[in-house]
Amino acid sequence: MKLSVENIVKINAYVGSLFIFLLIFKEVSLAYSFIFIALYALSAYKDFKKPLNINRTFINITGILFVILLVLRINPDNIVQPSVETLLVLLGLKLLEEKAFRDYMQIYLLIILLFAGYTILSTSMIFLLYLLILIFFINASVILLTYYQQNKEIELDISVIKRILIKTAIIPLLSIPFMIFLFFTLPRSNYPFLNFLQGQGKASTGFSQDVKLGDVSNIQEDDSVVMRVSGENIGEIYLRGLTWNYFDGKQWMSKDLFSAVKARRLFGKKYEYTVYLEPHSDIYLFTVEYPYAISQISGYFITPRMDKTYVVDKPIFNKIKYSGISFINDRYYEELKSMDEYLQLPKLNESIIKLAKDLNGNDKEETAKNIEKFLKSYTYSLQNLSVSQDPIYDFLFVKKQGNCEYFASSMVILLRLNGIPARLVGGYKTATYNQTANYYIVKQKDVHVWAEAYINKHWIRFDPTPAARNAIIEREKKLNKFKLWLDTINYYYTTFIVNYDFSKQVELFNKVKKSFSNIRDSKKIEFNFNKNYLIFTIILLLAGYLIFLSIKYLKQPYEKRLLNILNKRLKKYGYERKGNEGLEEFISRVENAELKQKLLTFARELESYVYKDKKLSKADYERLKKMIEKL
Repeated sequence: MKLSVENIVKINAYVGSLFIFLLIFKEVSLAYSFIFIALYALSAYKDFKKPLNINRTFINITGILFVILLVLRINPDNIVQPSVETLLVLLGLKLLEEKAFRDYMQIYLLIILLFAGYTILSTSMIFLLYLLILIFFINASVILLTYYQQNKEIELDISVIKRILIKTAIIPLLSIPFMIFLFFTLPRSNYPFLNFLQGQGKASTGFSQDVKLGDVSNIQEDDSVVMRVSGENIGEIYLRGLTWNYFDGKQWMSKDLFSAVKARRLFGKKYEYTVYLEPHSDIYLFTVEYPYAISQISGYFITPRMDKTYVVDKPIFNKIKYSGISFINDRYYEELKSMDEYLQLPKLNESIIKLAKDLNGNDKEETAKNIEKFLKSYTYSLQNLSVSQDPIYDFLFVKKQGNCEYFASSMVILLRLNGIPARLVGGYKTATYNQTANYYIVKQKDVHVWAEAYINKHWIRFDPTPAARNAIIEREKKLNKFKLWLDTINYYYTTFIVNYDFSKQVELFNKVKKSFSNIRDSKKIEFNFNKNYLIFTIILLLAGYLIFLSIKYLKQPYEKRLLNILNKRLKKYGYERKGNEGLEEFISRVENAELKQKLLTFARELESYVYKDKKLSKADYERLKKMIEKL
């Protein structure tokens, strides 16, 4: 079966365009996807079914209009998606045109630009696989395009096409080790290339520095991974990120968190761990409760705050790693100079005040437990939440259901109404542990808010959110074992590849430099080593070259060997054979009649074998060789 180069190149363009569309399909709007599919289908019909006369000027004007539309849509916070959508439409329009060499090159360029956009929109590790596929595809496509440029009518057999694809794959295949070498040796920045295109409010949809109640009725869970915590499996863990102490009736804020602490003491089980944090465009670090210390992070300045949380000096836009030591407990000891900021209350409905009094116990800890127990009788839900100007009242007396923000906020308010200092704590809570690689996986949907009460000089954690939340998480965990296994690969990718940063490059460079310094310091060893090494290398190269020549000579047929000997012999007589000159034609140029006759005798003897497909034996070879030697 044979295919014309024109058809091969045409099919290639459609395959590449479909490939890139399937990659970015999830990232573009439905309208642009529909436009591309329509253009793709019309183009395929025109190219493979029935030629259509579509005016090129009309196509170009349409393309310009979409570019103008892009300019109108684009803004600093959303650059990538509109650009990708416009490029997708331009690709569809380019397929619709009558295509020449230049047009196919433009199609490949658009595919590459779209893939670049995909790498910004998607941070999945599988992009490496797609990148390899694209490298081999573009390489083979460009090679086939060179055939097309020479003569598009050329027909290639399937076996020939396979050979072209296999042989051209060698070029990118050889380039991959070089790319890996560059990856490990080139200096890199802590600020990701092109990251500014992402916008600064898009990375995290789970954890937020604001807790606002009464604004949304439904919450969509986000399944993306926010961090992995490597360490011993100790069951459920709380990851502390931020605290709030001021409530205006709808929103929690952090105010005046700089009160002096007289004394502080942590106790409980000592726990050591490492956090691999994904970019979240914010300044907060997350630590297992209660943190004692964390390690430094390359490129960031860490500030520990009075509320046992940590922040860095700039938003985190790249993956980072840090280690921590914590003490696992539900409380820690702390003496505060002032507690006023933890007793602040907004104007509240009388029903809430009465409820607080009803829940009062014999002492502060009993009161806190009464409140926690009371709230746990409510229903956990992410749907049909309170939308009201008084969300706490609406939650406690009307809806009686909500997410963790409502439960924890209500508890803090009820505690304060009973004279117990309290604050809201935000972070993550998870029990999902990967036994294969020994780490906790924390997703955006694990974001959680709980309460802390200050009782008898201890901050004590209370989590009034019903166990229904844990049941939902546990059910999903059992259903997603396969995802957990896949995440193991992502985890090793993060730990071994992404965290290979500039500091490790410097470390590697210093090790190599030190090795060379050691050799230079020991001159005797250096001389002996270099001398022996040089001699050994030369011998090895010579031996290899001789073996190569021997194999090459032995693989030559006897006929070719004889002709080589003859050519060398006649060269001594001043006759040099031209590259495409026949043997008898060559002999006809010999002027010496006796020599000419001997040469003709030899030529006819050799031709009697060549033209009659007779195999030349070694004895025949030796006999003919002697004839040459007698010339």
